[in-house]
Amino acid sequence: MKITNLSILTFSLLMLSACSTKNIEKAELNENNKTISNYSALGIENSTDNIIIQEPETFTEIATVSYDELHGEFQGNSKLVEFIEMMHLQHNFNRNYLNKIFSQAQNYTLIPQNRSRSSRQYQSNLGKWDRYRNIFIYEKNIQRGVDFWEKHEDVLSRATQEYGVPAEYIVGIIGIETAFGVNFGKHRVIDVLTTKSMLNNQRESFYTNQLESFLIMTRQAGLDPTVLMGSSAGAMGYGQFIASSYLDFAVDFNGDGITDLWNAEDAIGSIANYFSRNGWKRGLNQVAIRAKYNGSRFKKLKTGYKTRYSQNKLKRKHQIRPRAKMECKDSVCLVRLNRAKYDELWWGTHNFRVITTYNHSTHYAMAVHQLAKAIKAKRGF
Repeated sequence: MKITNLSILTFSLLMLSACSTKNIEKAELNENNKTISNYSALGIENSTDNIIIQEPETFTEIATVSYDELHGEFQGNSKLVEFIEMMHLQHNFNRNYLNKIFSQAQNYTLIPQNRSRSSRQYQSNLGKWDRYRNIFIYEKNIQRGVDFWEKHEDVLSRATQEYGVPAEYIVGIIGIETAFGVNFGKHRVIDVLTTKSMLNNQRESFYTNQLESFLIMTRQAGLDPTVLMGSSAGAMGYGQFIASSYLDFAVDFNGDGITDLWNAEDAIGSIANYFSRNGWKRGLNQVAIRAKYNGSRFKKLKTGYKTRYSQNKLKRKHQIRPRAKMECKDSVCLVRLNRAKYDELWWGTHNFRVITTYNHSTHYAMAVHQLAKAIKAKRGF
């Protein structure tokens, strides 16, 4: 009886040892696999690309997908095949890595979307400017701006000091673009850029360049290009930068070694850097000043952010005067805002035009200006 029990015990110990050894070996293999795969995690060519680690025969064989060629919705797309080869030759991307990325891409126009429309946007009794303004400037968004400013006050102050851009306009951009991070976008960027660059879009060349920049951007930042969300134009992060703007203007403002537009500190620094490099005049605090004129509708002169008028000519010849003292004497643009029962006129300074480099729209720049001022006023400044 004792011999039998000893035999059973010995056999059990041997089995336990064998199982433990297998688990250790398997864990070590998984760790090795992780290490090898990380060589190409960012799509960089290296000497380990052709290494294949095979599991011992005792392990269950797991079927894997080969990325020697494209799969998925863009399989056989000749433009994409040529693009992948270009990225390999010019930027040293691993072909299999790119095949894997684009095998996961989808035609974003065929993906069902939940399209919600704000009631503020469609009120027929309002003027064109009223409808546009109400999309962005409302009490909840103003309060979000106050909260965002208080949370990042030190970073905003540092950005203003370094780049000369007032904090309210950095905050205003973030509020207009993403409602302070509430809406970073509903589309995968890889889907948007691949669809628009490879499926005969009218702006195919532009989106191909953006796709190239996007892949370089994600490699530099160590981000997974298959998960990043953005707009229907492929714009990303708090400030909704397109990929080429990321490469040109984005900065690592928090000093962690990664330039991440989904990080509020990096976004703040990047927006300030963008304005600075596009000509923002430090110390010119007046961006737009309301003007007065005779009548309720204005059709006398051409209006818009591209116009340039002498202040003296507007005053003396056309009887259009600012409602506050102008700090600068430079030429101004004349901005007309269509309200329900009358037109507002504004004088826009050089820095108003700088805002339009972010988005070529008079209404956009005015929305940034008015949201910025509303947030600053609510903070008590």
